Amino acid sequence: MRRLRNIPPHAAPLQFLHHLPTDSLQFLHHLPTDSLQFLHIFPFAADLRLRLQRTSYRLILLPALLLFSILPSCSPGTDPLPSDDITEIPVLDSYIAADRWAELRSNRWSDEEAGIEVFNGSERLLGTVEPQGAGSRYHSRWSFKLELEEGYLLNGLRTANLSAQIFDDSRLRTLLASLVFGKLGFPTFDFHPVFLRINGGDFGLYLQIERFERKWFAKRGVPVHELIKAGFGARFTYDGGLQLSEYFEKEVPDDDNLNNFGDFIRALDTSTPERIFEDVGRHLDIAQYLRYHAAASVLNHVDGFTNNMLFWKSHPGAPYRVIPWDFDKLLYEEYAIGPVGENDIIRKLLRSDSCVAIYKRELRYIVDSVLVPELLFPELDRFTALIATAHALDPDLGLSGVDLSVECERLKVNFIRRRDYIRDNTDSITRLMQYPRID
Repeated sequence: MRRLRNIPPHAAPLQFLHHLPTDSLQFLHHLPTDSLQFLHIFPFAADLRLRLQRTSYRLILLPALLLFSILPSCSPGTDPLPSDDITEIPVLDSYIAADRWAELRSNRWSDEEAGIEVFNGSERLLGTVEPQGAGSRYHSRWSFKLELEEGYLLNGLRTANLSAQIFDDSRLRTLLASLVFGKLGFPTFDFHPVFLRINGGDFGLYLQIERFERKWFAKRGVPVHELIKAGFGARFTYDGGLQLSEYFEKEVPDDDNLNNFGDFIRALDTSTPERIFEDVGRHLDIAQYLRYHAAASVLNHVDGFTNNMLFWKSHPGAPYRVIPWDFDKLLYEEYAIGPVGENDIIRKLLRSDSCVAIYKRELRYIVDSVLVPELLFPELDRFTALIATAHALDPDLGLSGVDLSVECERLKVNFIRRRDYIRDNTDSITRLMQYPRID
């Protein structure tokens, strides 16, 4: 059955407001600020209200708005779109002022936000949106950060990333990673498939992903003292010179103080293999890190060693623990790592015979007890059925010839191949750091 877009019939006339330049609103400063609340009853007005509030303008367009709101017109949502057939997941009818949308598209590397109005079925949401991510901004369809106004929630989240998952044509890798890392005891995030439409056009199948912020920890009653995110190509050594702020971003608290993290890196640089646990263990939960590194290596998480990882300190005296993040390059077919992914941390830890033994034990546990197709594949099949229609109607996926069933089967085959490769090569791991590569 074709989805009917829930757009109030008086919405279309107010679209003319999107095209008003901010300077033309200078004369609106004579009425009280309270009159801005009147715009809450009109769809498509979120960005206009945002602009008025930020520039301290006052609204005197009430008679004009009343006039335009009663003029007969057709709803902008009545023309059929392929995504009208999607009923299994939320279809987000989103509207951004035309001039602001043009600016976002041409300046995607900036973090400038724009007002957005989202219709999720009969539910109307207001908020702001800004470009998000790094690699996705090189592509025609990139990711966003969606922040809703107070009192609005989408799938229980007020703030989330709308992730384009540009390296994952299956849209299944985040689920697979969450199942594996969750089974291993790592913090995971909520995520939901959604189909995004912007200004009347189909943008495609996205994942709404919960962000690791103070809200994530508060929601789960988990203490957080520090949270640090590693950026592209992060180095964990002072050899050759290192500017911490170049590679690491302090998320919690937002104070740019990386001194504790610097102490951790200095301990990595100066410790001997015999004193790894005494020197480095004060700053890093070594056993937890070795488990993370083993899992990331098994899953060929090529972005998970010098980029997509967060370091979380629960209390002032606690060591850092790792939180996995961003999985669209999981089981990446274009580049296969050996049984040990490369970074400065593992290079130092595996100089210790004890760490080598722990790492090999973790690999064996993961491939034998966690990477179990009979447990994981039914979950992939369930999610595949959930997103099948949306995937088929995505302009860059199904409508461009990408077959979800083929992508799902390819992911499963790669999963088995990778598991068998790790199983066959675990015994080869030594302190010499010479490992066979996949042919």
